[in-house]
Amino acid sequence: MGCGKSTLGKKIARQLKVPFIDTDAEIEKQQHMSIGEIFGKVGEVGFREIETSFIKGLSKNEEYVLSTGGGLPCFYKNMERLNQLGTTFYLERSAKELAHRLKNAKKQRPLLKGLSDVELLDFIEVKLKERDEYYKMSQVILSREDQNASEIVNLTNLLHPVLHQKN
Repeated sequence: MGCGKSTLGKKIARQLKVPFIDTDAEIEKQQHMSIGEIFGKVGEVGFREIETSFIKGLSKNEEYVLSTGGGLPCFYKNMERLNQLGTTFYLERSAKELAHRLKNAKKQRPLLKGLSDVELLDFIEVKLKERDEYYKMSQVILSREDQNASEIVNLTNLLHPVLHQKN
């Protein structure tokens, strides 16, 4: 959450000339509700089931850049599903940096709503510890310095030469 998946994903998709899919945005469209409203109506367990259903509906025969919510890989074997769909990237960031980036977004994010800055940092540290094993199942782990669209596109083209020929 807050590592820049959507922003970076859109840039990568543009450079690769493939569609960009943001799971949260697509789920909001499908459900005709915001993520916050979905959480309020069905709770986190219900939301995670909706995410899983969405991932199961994706094709591994199509080319796209997918940005997922931060919790999606951690439930119902979703990280394994993501790895089967294509090359997965973990945009690794420190808890401190994520807290700084999320500080002004607390109202829009259901899991962060009402947290003080200290509670936000504590929450992020706990979540990173809980989710680390799933995130580290990604096929490529990128440190902060390696998280730029051009480098990721170059890496993707090395891993998938067919995409390179298309561009």
